[in-house]
Amino acid sequence: MWTLVLITLLVSGSSNGGVATTTSFIDFQEEAKCRSAADAIASTQQLSPTPSGVHPNISPSAFYRVVAQCLAR
Repeated sequence: MWTLVLITLLVSGSSNGGVATTTSFIDFQEEAKCRSAADAIASTQQLSPTPSGVHPNISPSAFYRVVAQCLAR
């Protein structure tokens, strides 16, 4: 049995912003399926809630990262 551990981090781009995290677990019967899912899910992105110039930007941009790691059980 293989378990995919997902850790999601969200960091505000604001100087007075914060950090949020979540952890999730998904079980797989085969290592190959677990690793395939981990590769598809893991990412790092910058979020910009509104395009500049459309209206006042009331939310700062943020960064998120999804860490995906397979573990044998």
